[in-house]
Amino acid sequence: MNDQTRLKTIDDFMLNSELPLDLDDLMAILAEAYQVPIALIGIVGQYEETFKAKFGTDLARINREHAFCSRVVDEKKQLVVCNAKEDPRFSDNPLVTGEPNICFYAGTPIRINDQVVGAVCLIDSKPREMDEKRLKLLERVGALVSQHISLSREHEALKREHGLIEKSPIVLATWRYDTSLRLVHISNNSERVLGISAHDLLEGLVELSDVITQEADNAFTFAMQAHMEGVESHSCRLQITTPSRTIWVSMISTANFREDGALYSVQAFLFDTSDQKYVEDKLNKTNQRMRLLLEASELGTWDWNLAADVNQVNKRWCDIVGIEYEYYDTSARFFRQLIHPADYVNVEKMLHDHLKGKTSVFNTTFRMKHTNDSWVWVESYGKTVETDERGRPVRIAGIHRDITERMERELHEKKKTQLLQFINKTRASYLQNNDLTLACQTVLPELIDISDSQFAFIGQMKGEGETSRLFIHAISEIVWDSSSFTQYNEYKKRNLYFSNFNNLFGTTIVTGEVTISNVSGSHPNSKGVPKGHPRISRFLGLPIKIKDRVVGMIGLANKFDVYTVEDAEFLQPLLDALAGLFYAVELEEGRAIAEEKLRRLAMTDSLTGLYNRRAFVDECNKVSQRHGSGCVAIIDVDHFKKVNDTYGHDAGDQALILIAGKIAKQNQAPGVVARLGGEEFGLVVFGETKEEIHVQLEALRIAVEESTLTYESDKISLTISIGAAFIEDTFGVDFSSLLSDADKSLYLAKEKGRNKVVWVS
Repeated sequence: MNDQTRLKTIDDFMLNSELPLDLDDLMAILAEAYQVPIALIGIVGQYEETFKAKFGTDLARINREHAFCSRVVDEKKQLVVCNAKEDPRFSDNPLVTGEPNICFYAGTPIRINDQVVGAVCLIDSKPREMDEKRLKLLERVGALVSQHISLSREHEALKREHGLIEKSPIVLATWRYDTSLRLVHISNNSERVLGISAHDLLEGLVELSDVITQEADNAFTFAMQAHMEGVESHSCRLQITTPSRTIWVSMISTANFREDGALYSVQAFLFDTSDQKYVEDKLNKTNQRMRLLLEASELGTWDWNLAADVNQVNKRWCDIVGIEYEYYDTSARFFRQLIHPADYVNVEKMLHDHLKGKTSVFNTTFRMKHTNDSWVWVESYGKTVETDERGRPVRIAGIHRDITERMERELHEKKKTQLLQFINKTRASYLQNNDLTLACQTVLPELIDISDSQFAFIGQMKGEGETSRLFIHAISEIVWDSSSFTQYNEYKKRNLYFSNFNNLFGTTIVTGEVTISNVSGSHPNSKGVPKGHPRISRFLGLPIKIKDRVVGMIGLANKFDVYTVEDAEFLQPLLDALAGLFYAVELEEGRAIAEEKLRRLAMTDSLTGLYNRRAFVDECNKVSQRHGSGCVAIIDVDHFKKVNDTYGHDAGDQALILIAGKIAKQNQAPGVVARLGGEEFGLVVFGETKEEIHVQLEALRIAVEESTLTYESDKISLTISIGAAFIEDTFGVDFSSLLSDADKSLYLAKEKGRNKVVWVS
């Protein structure tokens, strides 16, 4: 009986067929690793052993009675034969006495569904031993082969399923979600059913939005946004137009979520329902005429049979959302897909709590989608009216009331209050931290919420004329590819700028006017979104102005409803507040630049561009705050008076500029270089030893000596004398006394004939 089960397992996993396992390379690696001439994967059938993968032999199958692997199958454990020629169990086996002359054999079981179906084995024509460690490794290889066989079977099953789909009139499509939904699979029958090549769709040569009508595009966008908000299943109808035909397609989509609730992927079935749509359209036209003759009720009623999943409603219920009563879908799924994605989770929670007995009634308000693409606010009141013998609800009934006007008034007042609060919050954040970027980032989530948008950014113009760029203070966290990841890192470092204004948001900057686009691709500048960027279905650009000058903007995208002029007017107080903050920042930055310019002028020698004496003293005081060895030196230009007297003061100035450049080049930061006055320069040099610093000073002296100043037609040779004082540790040193010592050294250098480096003794 056990062997029959085992043989059935072999047959179920198609191991009797000629289907290869593609593991010959693994056997070659295994033989090399164990230094044996032959490695095999054998499947032991009823009468013979078949080799599904092999290395080192041409054998395809052998009789089961001669197979060493048959012992592994029978005993269900590893088998090691060190010398078959001396083993009474195998010494007269024809595989031992003849080809392939087996002397050593080591085999480990291949287990599938708790059945040992064969073995992975190693064979050598020489006797040998195998330690426990190598046997363990061989056992792991056997487990991997078992897993590979199981995966191969699953792969074959999937191929068959896909083959069935590709022969059917139903197209299967899968979108993967990271930061946006991306088509990753569509069945090959796409061209036959939809008229669009699967290759073109997957390669991005054709987008689904390119071949569906605007109304269908809105329906498709809504379906995908609903899944991102947590809706598990959805159905809609799309009109596809290709050069060869126009068809109506029904799309039933299901969302898959990760353990944390985030959307992972969306799978959808698409099938041609053109004939059904034609009949529905004819019936709808007929019933629209009849609808005028029917009496309307103020309240919509609903009665939901949970067991049968039938939700009966009256005509008024259908009127609220613009549905033809005669063709209302009674399933709960249909009702759920009308609920606004932002309200869906709360409605489900309230309903669940009532059905579980946590509340006496089901009472909540939410939005439902009207057939004209607007959103209708309804108040729903319901109660369980029938239970089963265990007290579980089987029927719940209730009413719907249209409260759209009341809710819109209340929401408008609430948003006005919220807007005022977060305007004050922006100002308070800036006043507290003196950080405009932080203030903008603080209120960005509230801006997204109050505008009912999915994405937003706040930017400020920097620079003038053609060099002006939009600096991004705050932006939604969108990372869709490696390029945008780099861009978002720049944003985190406060270094993100937009300089290309040939796009939707750029229209706001260039024109200084509000930009509204509610139909994807309809605006002349709507083609500026980077490839792979999350879809922008709607956009509102709001300019921030100071006296008719555009100083920044707010960009909002992907509102569930359309953007309107009223939205722009509502957010104008925020734009005015940001304009005031931008102006304050401009004034502050201008003051800081002016102060820095004055400070530099006060600390810089106007002729050479080096520090002046005052700045030199300040820098020396900073040096005295840290440890390290170095020196203070004073440099004097030799015979400078002769240069002035012979060639004039302009030549003297050129000489000082030349020497200042040599000194600055030879002594980069953290060294300090200054012109102390006249032809004297001050220098602080760092180094490990006095000898190391002396080499630097000598190099400077030689650089000056080897240079020649060309003034008009004259060649002027220059040299310098350097007096230096060494410092073992600069921390806490009185540099005024060191300067005095360096000055004495300079005097000695002059006495010794100039053009020298002299250290204080």
